[in-house]
Amino acid sequence: MADDAVEPLIRRDDRNGIAVALLNRPHQRNALRYESWTALAAVLDDVVAAGSRGLVVAGADGFFCAGGDLKSGPAYGSGPLAPAGRVEHAQRVLEQLRALPVPTIAAIEGGAVGLGWSLALSCDLVVCADDAFFAAPFVARAVVPDGGLAWRLTQQLGRHRASSLLLRGSRLSAVDAERMGLVTEVVEPGAAVARALATAGELAHADPGAVEMTKRLINSAESAQLAAFHPLELALATVAQQRSGAAQGRAAFS
Repeated sequence: MADDAVEPLIRRDDRNGIAVALLNRPHQRNALRYESWTALAAVLDDVVAAGSRGLVVAGADGFFCAGGDLKSGPAYGSGPLAPAGRVEHAQRVLEQLRALPVPTIAAIEGGAVGLGWSLALSCDLVVCADDAFFAAPFVARAVVPDGGLAWRLTQQLGRHRASSLLLRGSRLSAVDAERMGLVTEVVEPGAAVARALATAGELAHADPGAVEMTKRLINSAESAQLAAFHPLELALATVAQQRSGAAQGRAAFS
């Protein structure tokens, strides 16, 4: 059993010049703690420093990510936005991920839920096993979508399809996600990481300057809108957490 106190929250498993970052809490379905984002940020720094030609993000033991860790909660720090401190931290690290000068590929096995889905969609490409799923069960948990997910789904799918996914929180299959343009490629179960590595290897032969400049062009198309969206997301996430805490307190004394 992976122990958070012993095992790294993000495990490196690089292959042939391609950095592989494995979310490494398999017994919690790789749910993300505040410290997970700190560890991922360190990996992203090292990807640049080491001159890696690409990055694959995957989950240990056949499941990508169950989202934010509900047991540890999103609160961190002592400021006015502390109830959603993890949300703010995640926003910064996802911006760092998008700004990497090399191709980034999410390899999805099992499922990508909540903040895990936000992480996947922040990569340049998404390779997904055909039996995997995506879900955003925020409303059912009395909180709001985070990690830019509401913005990204609305941009990519339009208001009505994004509303259905975010308000209902229902599962989206890999096949349907590919049809909607949320997945780059669907592969057989167990093959997502291998296919992501192969794709990263292909892209590694391209001129690195052209890759970086192309990524800058793509990022510039969304960066201004997303930067304006993030403060509102953080504020509403903070309010939602405060309301949730107040409701739990009332229930305890009812």
